[in-house]
Amino acid sequence: MGQENTVFIALEDGAKMPERASSQAAGFDLYAFGDTVIEPGQTVIVPTGIRIAMPPGLEAQVRPRSGLSLRTSLRIANTPGTIDADYRGVVSIICENTAPLFDPVPYLLKHPEILESFHRHYQAMPAAAYFKKLTGYTLPLTFHDPTIFVDEEGHPLGSIYVHRGDRIAQLVFSEVTIPVMTAVDDVAAIGSDRGGGFGSTGV
Repeated sequence: MGQENTVFIALEDGAKMPERASSQAAGFDLYAFGDTVIEPGQTVIVPTGIRIAMPPGLEAQVRPRSGLSLRTSLRIANTPGTIDADYRGVVSIICENTAPLFDPVPYLLKHPEILESFHRHYQAMPAAAYFKKLTGYTLPLTFHDPTIFVDEEGHPLGSIYVHRGDRIAQLVFSEVTIPVMTAVDDVAAIGSDRGGGFGSTGV
């Protein structure tokens, strides 16, 4: 591989090198650099502990891992996230937990195996108490106060525990084409115009 195709990786102490799961895999797995809890409805930045330097003409795209998206409520918020060739900061992943906070039924439907031990590991908490613990503020009395179920550490049902070394996303490299931008009065006169959009050609 020539220097023009080489991507350089600098690792923070204890960070893991991106790796492909197979010889034909397009993406390089990215690993969490530390422990993080993502509660339902939260969006947090999870650092990977790596910095990259790639040649001009390449971009790195941060994409979700399909298995993680299927099994959990973890979503990569800006998919795909673009890392430009001149970025030298720590690669971090914007992670969102889409699990419902107030209604445990959808989560329990997906994880019925925890029902048997549910009442041993979770306790009910009024939403107002949870809100004050999280923000320090008190909800107005006019707010409906539903019940939230929290675990032994005080995190709501549906919280995602990310541990150091967990695979959380993947990195796919792509060539970048930089077009020449030219201002015109009407683009409909250039090439063909099929019209419509947003499903206008049918289901």
